[in-house]
Amino acid sequence: MIRLCVPALLFFTSAALAGAEAGEEAAPPSWSGAAELGTLVTSGNTDSSSLNGKLNVKHEGKVWDKKLKLAARNSKEDGETSKEKYNAELQLDRNFSKRSYLASLLKQERDRFSGFSYQTTGAIGYGYRIFTDKALKAHIEVGPGYRRDKIKDTGVTEEEWIARLAGKLQWMISPDVQLVQEISAEPGQDNSVYESETSLESQVIGALATKLSYSLTYTDKVPDDKVNTDREFGVTLVYRF
Repeated sequence: MIRLCVPALLFFTSAALAGAEAGEEAAPPSWSGAAELGTLVTSGNTDSSSLNGKLNVKHEGKVWDKKLKLAARNSKEDGETSKEKYNAELQLDRNFSKRSYLASLLKQERDRFSGFSYQTTGAIGYGYRIFTDKALKAHIEVGPGYRRDKIKDTGVTEEEWIARLAGKLQWMISPDVQLVQEISAEPGQDNSVYESETSLESQVIGALATKLSYSLTYTDKVPDDKVNTDREFGVTLVYRF
């Protein structure tokens, strides 16, 4: 499936560029994004430091929407690395109407302490925008996918078909405060992964904001001596462009 997803993503990209050249998207490109950075340093009985960074870029067109997400997390305690995680996600959506679209997704996670060398997922499915107002936006996506995980200690690669269900809610509580809830479920016959992230963003001045976030990832089957649930709480500064 990964072999099928990558050509599909390349096809969608080339089709989007061809459409733009042909004048299919009359509206000018609309690019936007956000960069996040958070750090915490403590000293005393325990010396620790952490650094979290994210970059989200998206383009919303008449026919095609493109989204790229990158994230990195690193923590140290008494000079020893305790967390090192990297995430990359690419999504291309082909709009059929204002509400419905075809969603194609390719993502990978590399977590040094998870017991996996990498975890990769590719999926294609149907998406529907339930709310499209400026103050309230919500969508759901459902479709088949394929997961490929490599276990670090043994080098064994596990592959299986999965189902993917995902949703996102964006609520502008006030002009300066936004609540975002993202959830996803990727059940498979051999393993299942569930993710949730809740964040509250408050504008400070101009394009600068502060963000509180809590994320939870549950993996049904993990390598020996690893836990099933991974929780993260973050405080970051956000710059929107």
